Amino acid sequence: MQVLELKEVHELPKAWNSDALKNLLHLIDYDEVEEIAEEELKDMAIMALSDLDPDEAAVALLALRLGDRLNKGQRQNLSEELKGERLWEEYAQIQDHEELFNVTCMLYWTFPKKYSQPDIVRIKLKIVANNSPSKKNLQHLTAPFVARLLNDGMDDHNLIYRLFDEQLASHKFTEAEHIVWTMDNQDYDTEGSSIELTIHTSWNWVDELKGVETYKSKAYADQ
Repeated sequence: MQVLELKEVHELPKAWNSDALKNLLHLIDYDEVEEIAEEELKDMAIMALSDLDPDEAAVALLALRLGDRLNKGQRQNLSEELKGERLWEEYAQIQDHEELFNVTCMLYWTFPKKYSQPDIVRIKLKIVANNSPSKKNLQHLTAPFVARLLNDGMDDHNLIYRLFDEQLASHKFTEAEHIVWTMDNQDYDTEGSSIELTIHTSWNWVDELKGVETYKSKAYADQ
């Protein structure tokens, strides 16, 4: 295993795609949304959102991205906390972390004086499989396999291990999909025994990977 890159980034690829931006504009009752050129959607969404009070904008974004996972009171409380807290790392419900990050991105783009620029990490790994089961895992990537892969590059003080040591050692790592936000593989070799994998996640999960260049892993997928 080789760590090719561990880089801070400030946006999750495709999180605010054309459909998401149109949905936002519809939510805040913007006119003639379908007439807006695709390359202008983001700027128009930011402009339209800026007409709202920041708290009102935050509530609208939380409703859009998290839907009925939050009630009215929770949306109101989080709209206040988003101004100073890293909720994409700290909120108790980790299944909401990814969308809380996406909400914070839009709030920062719209109100840069009110919200700090959020950050996450892009990790690029080169993975070489040494046996047939490992090759199969590379050909059919899953979040539990990738989360175990990340954990193996860090010591036992890392957050994944501290929170989910039992799931890591089991065959059912249900929280892995909330740790590995995106994974994009490329450069399979002809034997299918190595790939380069790009992962996006929050820093708190992988902070212990800083300074790591190579390591070995016994990661496996859930059964």
